[in-house]
Amino acid sequence: MNLAASGTEVSTPVENPWIKSRGFDLGFLTLSAVLVFLPYFGYGFLQRMGISVATASLVVGLSVTVLVGGPHMYSTYLRTALEPGFRRRFGWLAYLPLVVIPGLVILGSVYAFPVLLTGFFFWASVHVTHQAQYISEAYRRKYQTVSTFDRLLDAAVILGALYTMAMFKFVRGEFVIGSQPLLFPRFLRSELLPYVFAAGFAVLFVFYAARTAGEIRRGVAGWPRLLFMALTISMAFIVPIFDNLDVSFQGFNTWHSLQYLALTWFILDGKAQRGEIGSQFVGKLAGRAKTARYYAAMIGFTLAAGVIYLLLWRGLGFPQDQCYYVVVLSFLLIHYFYDHILFSDFRLPASPRATPALP
Repeated sequence: MNLAASGTEVSTPVENPWIKSRGFDLGFLTLSAVLVFLPYFGYGFLQRMGISVATASLVVGLSVTVLVGGPHMYSTYLRTALEPGFRRRFGWLAYLPLVVIPGLVILGSVYAFPVLLTGFFFWASVHVTHQAQYISEAYRRKYQTVSTFDRLLDAAVILGALYTMAMFKFVRGEFVIGSQPLLFPRFLRSELLPYVFAAGFAVLFVFYAARTAGEIRRGVAGWPRLLFMALTISMAFIVPIFDNLDVSFQGFNTWHSLQYLALTWFILDGKAQRGEIGSQFVGKLAGRAKTARYYAAMIGFTLAAGVIYLLLWRGLGFPQDQCYYVVVLSFLLIHYFYDHILFSDFRLPASPRATPALP
């Protein structure tokens, strides 16, 4: 296989290089990268107003959760568990996570909380990477048949950027989420490891840049994808540098969640127009005329999960941390599981010049 020119390239010009449109893509998928810094600015502003570090971090986290983090998570269920077509197509894969994942989360929160939190963070990084690779692939498919190598290379450079600076904190035991340091094997805690990892990423990035330059010369790399990938790699590299990782990753979560909400809205709108929605409930939320209802419903689901958390904590007297993580991680990890299915499912149009029919 020729790694420098994998896939079947399109020789004719692409009429529409966007996933939906210039305004939609730039506004919700790409230039919204500026939101990565908003939570940290808010965090700093609250401290200048005399609010404590812990309270400022909590306010930022809750704001992101209610406005975009929770809504993006629950919107997954509109295309999966609540959609009869998805349940018929994937059978036991549609039902298994609804039972197995909450059970594992409960066991982990009681008996192996550091393992649960470390596993969550690693899966979260893979999930964010998979979404970005999915968007990149949607752009790639405008120009060529996308190979497995294309997918893996996009994912590797994003994940590598995310872990390059993080590796220094892992080795020093400074990678802390909340008050819990994430687990990192002792035999890997060598001062040389972060530099070796950074050198490896540098080699990968140079190869990626050279290969991308070749795609530009051959006319099979549209600038919407190039801009998206440049910002994604840059933000992934920058986010772990900040001192308060809770807040900095909320910034990355803000951008990621807005992308997801917008893509889900776009996909559901297309399905509604084609008459492909099998659930009456989902049908009441799908379509551009129902945008406000769609977003309000997702906020409603987020607030309902908050009520469950309060009932477990205040009503039944379970430990606060366990209640929070049982509720949040149960829904969140099911969302991750479903998305690995959704992000791997493309239905190509008849002509590569057309807009890809996203799943």
